[in-house]
Amino acid sequence: MLLSYILLQSTFQQDLPVGLALCILPFILGWLAAMMFYKVNSLRGRITELEDSTTNLTAKVDSLHTENTELRVKISQLEASVDEQSGQIRKLKNELLICESERTDLETQIAAGGKGAKGAKVAESVFLFAGTKYKKDDLKIVEGIGPKIEELLHKAGIYTWESLSESSPDRIKGILDQAGNEYAIHDPGSWPQQAGFAANHDWDMLKKLQDELNAGK
Repeated sequence: MLLSYILLQSTFQQDLPVGLALCILPFILGWLAAMMFYKVNSLRGRITELEDSTTNLTAKVDSLHTENTELRVKISQLEASVDEQSGQIRKLKNELLICESERTDLETQIAAGGKGAKGAKVAESVFLFAGTKYKKDDLKIVEGIGPKIEELLHKAGIYTWESLSESSPDRIKGILDQAGNEYAIHDPGSWPQQAGFAANHDWDMLKKLQDELNAGK
């Protein structure tokens, strides 16, 4: 019996580590599984937070893009309004100068009549266009026409804006060609149109056209 007890005790001592290992191993595996599950859930939560944040940022970007587009449209509208008002101001200034010149003419005529002077020379109307003073029917107001070309046109019977507007570019080109190579290089294609705007006192359209031209071409 003692021998059996000794053998049983010996067997128990040998199996104890195995038993302990079999008990501890499931605990460790369970703990690791629990930790992994916790980390996975934590990462999923973090991913959800990041996705929500990304959605919010995307919405903000879209909102800012829309606001930026609206601001650009408003800026374009304001710029167009400013250009229109600037054009009206230029037109009013030119009309004011013309009115002042006409008033001066009338005052001169009245003064001359009051003194009984005969054949008194009346001052010609002078107005300002694009920063330069011009008299009525001054052909030099046309982009591309200088004093010498104006003289050539006068010799050809073209004295007024109206007559120049009614002249074809081919006729004007012929006048220039006959005057020599120095004048033949000019392109009078836009001159009748410019003269037409001047004859109608459409200064805004004349200025716009001249801004688009290069030396009257």
